[in-house]
Amino acid sequence: MNLNAPELLRLLEIVSESNMHNQNLELNEDLFVELSVEYAKKSVIELGELKRKEQKEKTAFKVEPDNFAFSTAETAKKLKVTESDLRVLRNTKDLRENYHYTTGRSPRPTAIWYDIKRTCVELHQVDWETFSKPGFDVQANTNRNTARAFEKARKGMKK
Repeated sequence: MNLNAPELLRLLEIVSESNMHNQNLELNEDLFVELSVEYAKKSVIELGELKRKEQKEKTAFKVEPDNFAFSTAETAKKLKVTESDLRVLRNTKDLRENYHYTTGRSPRPTAIWYDIKRTCVELHQVDWETFSKPGFDVQANTNRNTARAFEKARKGMKK
């Protein structure tokens, strides 16, 4: 049979309804059993495909072109870092391709375009909305992050 699960279910309903009114019960019962087995197989297959699709969607990162709107120079200026800092973070894989940045967009295929929100969280450990507010002290934030890193390192040291 080349029917999908909803079609098989409808056919099962028709057979079960006709079973009540028909005198040839053996024929309908065999047909009902065959349809039930076929429906179960199709349901299991479709459920497995649905689960695989959901799993794939969870693991796959969707690249939204609107997120990658800032060039390296713009990103460096907005996040108050140098372009060489961004390059080093890309080379050390602290910034991940297609998550923090993307490449190859027209008209300059070698240009690098950043997602300012994700890059800001990675660099400064604060969200872009907080970072871009007037009066945000970048140096104080950097000092806090450095102090946290040293405190964490001290706790991990053996005495």
